[in-house]
Parts: sequence; structure tokens; C-alpha cells
Amino acid sequence: MQYFLGIDAGTSGIKAVVIAENGEIVSSGYQECDVISPEPGWAEQNPLDWWDACQKAIKKATSGCDRPENIAAISFSGQQQGNVMMDAGGNPIGNCMIWLDQRAVEEVKEIESMVSEDEVLRITTNHCLNSFWAPKLLWLKKHRPEVLERTKKVLFTKDYLRYMMTGEYATELSDASLTFLVDVPNRCWSDTMIRKIGIPKEILPERLTESGEVVGMLKKELAEDWGMKPGIPVAAGAGDQPACGVGTGIIRNGTIGSSIGTSGVVFGCTDKPFIIRKNSGTFSMCHAIGGKWCFLGLSLTCGGSFKWMRDHLFADRKAEFAAQNKDIYDYMTDLAGQAPAGSEGLIFLPYLNGDKTPNNDENARAVFFGLSQRHGIQAMCRSVMEGATYSLRDTVELFRECGLKVNEIVASGGGAKSQLWRQIQADIYNAKVITTNMEEGPAAGAAILAAVAAKAFGSVEEACSSIIKVTSVTEPIARNVGIYEDYYRIYHALYGNLKDSFAKREQIVEKYL
Repeated sequence: MQYFLGIDAGTSGIKAVVIAENGEIVSSGYQECDVISPEPGWAEQNPLDWWDACQKAIKKATSGCDRPENIAAISFSGQQQGNVMMDAGGNPIGNCMIWLDQRAVEEVKEIESMVSEDEVLRITTNHCLNSFWAPKLLWLKKHRPEVLERTKKVLFTKDYLRYMMTGEYATELSDASLTFLVDVPNRCWSDTMIRKIGIPKEILPERLTESGEVVGMLKKELAEDWGMKPGIPVAAGAGDQPACGVGTGIIRNGTIGSSIGTSGVVFGCTDKPFIIRKNSGTFSMCHAIGGKWCFLGLSLTCGGSFKWMRDHLFADRKAEFAAQNKDIYDYMTDLAGQAPAGSEGLIFLPYLNGDKTPNNDENARAVFFGLSQRHGIQAMCRSVMEGATYSLRDTVELFRECGLKVNEIVASGGGAKSQLWRQIQADIYNAKVITTNMEEGPAAGAAILAAVAAKAFGSVEEACSSIIKVTSVTEPIARNVGIYEDYYRIYHALYGNLKDSFAKREQIVEKYL
């Protein structure tokens, strides 16, 4: 039986998953990565750390695989919008400004003055966000010109890992859609945007492929180290959310997915480019499937808020649970289950590093609202889970306003593993929540793309139909729907009431740093 290796280069770490052609998850490996924040609002990672973590994750996965030599192809999923600047020697120049990075605010304003909104939406299908390549590259041009001068190519996270495996420079359309330099409807680089913004075209990868295309072959020395066959095909892969769409079956018009990892995402598929004229921090892009497009709303630190709570409020218990081979998140979820729906009015805004959808505000910060003497750690845990889900409901409501019917949502990521969190999602969205056998959507999507690249299946649609099965269905509880509807209205109003205070706070922080 053939196996396929999917690698998900996430923000929190690198996951490698081996799946069989019948959809069975054979083995997996994971290695954490850290985010570096040298200044407020900045978020960076070291690409060399990614490569080290990737190799360790792959070795864990292949050591747990009975026949790693049967792995027939490799593909990728990766965190989007990070810019890895590569020098002429094929080495990264310093750290990567990842998707969480908020520094290029002025550059967004500059770009908006260069190109009209109508032209921008017609070409890119997006409003400019400071996480995109174009403003980040302009920021480097102004503040780190020596970096831009040394740059031979700029790559996304997964592209860098694939380069290390094959020696080939390339990117693909789902990731490239969020550069602000691509003609999304026509699925190609936009000479108009590149020229008007003033980005040197030669640093962009010439090879701009569809996600399932083979980019190169696995290097012999790596194959031998990992117990695999040298020369197996390595496919382009996709950005994490389009890959998650493949891994969870969000491949047809009208299907919606909800993924909670470090960030939180509501994701949908369409047969034509999706445009929201309101600048609400939504993303529109080419799907990982040729001839399909997709769209998403993003909550930057949605699931990351639960990790923040783990690291800061449960730091003493984290090591204790790890020593017992237990998951501290299970303990935190059990605590949350002891609090009632709505957490007796304790509401959490999960804006640890700003907000994208729907507020598009880099100054927004996290808030516990309504804290009283009655609230203990149980309510705090639950309110973080609820607040993360409220933030995703904001996107669900945006899509409903655009005429999309949202009656069923496919859940994935950490938020899909917990029965409590699945119920919270069903109740807050007032929609049926389903899960599939592919719990790790992005990595599974990458493995499915690898299977298509190896020609085990004739298309992504055929592979998804064969591999993906529904494993659970969670229906909303009517009483909880009413409770959450009341509290969601308060949650939704809080940002507007705090917007000016968030901006003033940021000015004061900068003043005293």
C-alpha cells in the first residue's frame, strides 16, 4: 500500500502526518516552534528553527511508520503571509516576519494611495492588510534596504521547507493570493500591482503553480536519513487554510469550515472569486483546487488565547502533567465544563495581538469583561473558549450577510478535539457542527495533495470522497443558543466601545518603551 507524507508548517510547530491511500493515519510527529516578538506588534520566527523542527517531526513520523519506503510523495500546508528573504547562497536573511506581524501599518496606507479600491478589488479580490507581502516588502525597502538588496527570492514558510528538500524555488497560488501582488481571478502574478507598488519582480518566484503540481524531487541524502526513497515527488502544497479546506472536505460551493489552532478561521469554497467590499479583514484567494476559489475570516489569536492561558495561568501544572504524559488542555477543558454556558456574564475578547476579521485593528487587545467575585478559574477557562468562538461567529455573520446559508460547519484543529468546544461552537453558531476522520485538517490536506501528485487519485475531489468520513455530529442546544445570543450581542458591541481606548493605549505604550 502506498503512503503519503503531509507536512503542516504551523505557527506553534511543525506536524508531519503519514496517511495510507485508504485514509488511515499511519503515524505522525510534531515539534514545537517559538514566536519571537522583538517589539510590540512584531512577530517573527527563525526559518532555521522551522527546518530543524521539520526534520525532527518527519523522523518521528517515519519512525512510527511500518514501511517509510512506501511513502510515495510529499506535500505541504503552511502558515500564510510570512516572507522568508533568501540570499544568493540559498540561506534565509534573518528572521521571517510571520502573519501575526503588525508593523507595516503605514505601508498599507501608502499602497492604498497608489491604487484605487475598484482596481485593487478587481485584481487582488482583497483589501490590503499589513500581514501581506506587499506592505512588508515596502517596510523592508524603507527600514531594512540592505535586506532587500541581498534578497534573491522571497518565499512562504512551506516554500522554504520545500526548497530545503528539493533545491527548487517556487510558490503556488493559494499562498501567493495573499501577497497583494497576484491577479486572483486569472491565477497569475499581476504586473500592474507589482509595477504600481514598486516591488522588484525578480525576487518573486517565477514558478507560480497550482497546489497539486510537482515542484521537485526529494534529495537523496534526506531520503536516506528519513528512511524514504530518494527522488519521490514533492508537490507545491497550499497555504494552511486552503489545505485545511482539502483535508476537511471544504471543496464545494456552500460548504463552511471552522478551524481553531493558534488562530481561528471560518473558511468557505466558491466557484468564482469572492469579494467583500467592506474592509473587514476578510481574505479571498485561489483554492488548492484548480478552478476553485475560497474565502476566510481570521481571528489572530483565537486558539492562541487558550495556549496563553496554559502558559501563564497553568505554568506550574504544565510540567507536572507532561511528566505524567497527560494533556494540560484536557484539564483546562474539564475546568471549563464546570462553568455554565455564558460563564455567568464573563466575556473574553481574544485580541492578544490585534484583530483581523471583522475589526481589522492592530491596536486591539485582549479583555476579560464582567469579572466578578463569583468567577473562578473554571469560568475564566470557559470564557476564553467562548470568546474565541464569538470571534469566529463575527465571520459567520459576515458571510450570512452576503447571502450564504450556514446551517452546517465542519470543525477542525484543537477546537474540534474537545466535545465541550464542539458544543460551544454549535450553540454559538446555531448550526450543526460535524467532524471528520481527518482531525488535523491542514496536514491531512497536504497528504491528500501528495496523493494526487503521486497519481494515486485522479483529482482532489476523488481523493477527498475516498478518504474523508464524518465521525461526529453535534447539534445546537436550544437553551444555550438563547443564552449565547444575548451574550454575543454584548461581545460584538465591546470592540466599538473600546476602539478609541485601544488606540490611546498603544500610543502610551510606545511613549514609555
